[in-house]
Amino acid sequence: MSKTLEKKEEYLFPEYSKRKLHVLSETYGELARLYRDIPGELCTNPDRKDYLYQKQVHESKQVFAQHLEDISGALDEVSQTVMHVSTPVEHKRRAVVSFLRKHGIQVKEIMFLEGAHGKRKMNITARLIGRHTYSTEEFAGLLSVFFDRRLVSSVESPYMMTKNFEAFFFEDEPRYTLMSAMSRAVKENEKISGDNYSVEECSDGNVVLMIADGMGSGEHACKDSQSVIEFMEKFLDAGFQKEKAFSMINAAIAAQTQCCNLTTLDLCMFDLHDGEAEFIKAGAASSFHKRGNVVREITSDMLPLGSLMELSPMSHSLSLMDGDMIIMMSDGVADCFEDACGNSRLRDVIARNHTINPREMSDYLLQYAINCQGGRIRDDMTILVAGVWETRD
Repeated sequence: MSKTLEKKEEYLFPEYSKRKLHVLSETYGELARLYRDIPGELCTNPDRKDYLYQKQVHESKQVFAQHLEDISGALDEVSQTVMHVSTPVEHKRRAVVSFLRKHGIQVKEIMFLEGAHGKRKMNITARLIGRHTYSTEEFAGLLSVFFDRRLVSSVESPYMMTKNFEAFFFEDEPRYTLMSAMSRAVKENEKISGDNYSVEECSDGNVVLMIADGMGSGEHACKDSQSVIEFMEKFLDAGFQKEKAFSMINAAIAAQTQCCNLTTLDLCMFDLHDGEAEFIKAGAASSFHKRGNVVREITSDMLPLGSLMELSPMSHSLSLMDGDMIIMMSDGVADCFEDACGNSRLRDVIARNHTINPREMSDYLLQYAINCQGGRIRDDMTILVAGVWETRD
């Protein structure tokens, strides 16, 4: 994947496509301005009911306008995305094609992609021939041997190779790898947990962990927290920045008429290439960063999603090292560790546990929390633990 072995550099988006996206972005922006400029009805001495109704309509217009502006901004970011595309020089291309053909893989096209931040990917359109069978990871192994560098498949790639031509994407193995585990318990006398969680692998070596806790318990709380998780996943997959996705979801929840659908959100995004982790929390319980016997608590005073029409997300970043552990949990777990004065012994409990296995840590904390309540489960409990290790040769 050396640049000296590539040719025909060009942009991924032709000018026509970029122009179309830019026009679409401007259109959404103009629609947002129109909604903001719609005058509200003026009433002389309106009664309280009419006043509150008009106030709600006005706020809904502003929320919708903000959503349109966020979409406009996301489209504009995509239109400005610079992705360089290059192909290998002919003798190198023939060597790759010949090598893969000997292993039962027919290659149709090879391209190298490079984004604005210097992250590079290899795109190979290929299919199986003969009786060979390969997973995409095995395909990556073959390429690692040929290029003499550790390559892994990207999330955009299919899981298995078939007899049909498909596009496969490969990138350099991230510096860090992440393993996660989840333990949970459902509130007694309930069948469904009001908590939901997600571990989502994104492109460019990013992994997102989330816990959402719906107000109350049971099916209604589950539906609220599930909606938050699913919308966050979709916005992130579509290329929205996590802060914009957060704001849009919060505004949508706040605009609803019910006052009982508040939901907490704890989000942590890991960059496995540089070892950075970034938290966004809305009404969520504390999270913990464990390095050996040292435990750091990560807190936020932000209200749950839907509490206010506008919540400005505040992020907290930290740098990770080999063997570090991140522990996230819902309120039902954290509350079990508080004494009568509101003091928590959770950090000490985590520090005294010397396991480096995420599953052992999550199971231990869940059982400890239940024991603190005399074996009772008074609220939904969810614990999500991630261990980070530096990849080794």
